[in-house]
Amino acid sequence: MSQRLTNRYLVLCVLSLPTAATQVFAALPPKYLEVKDFDRCLADKDMGSYHAWCLPAEKPIECPKDAWQQLNKLTGPDKVPAC
Repeated sequence: MSQRLTNRYLVLCVLSLPTAATQVFAALPPKYLEVKDFDRCLADKDMGSYHAWCLPAEKPIECPKDAWQQLNKLTGPDKVPAC
């Protein structure tokens, strides 16, 4: 995956408090973005007010085997939730 695409998902949150200085928090992009063709393997789940990626129970036909294996090896907070 290109560095440009990975950087696009870097999240910056700015909290402005009326009586305090502005604080900036940064979060690293999710690990699944490092997997080539991840978007061909994941499904879209409606969460009500937004949509999120999820990992289907079975590998989609268009999903490369290597990408599927890498996505299924992710653990902890990096693991893509099941659909």
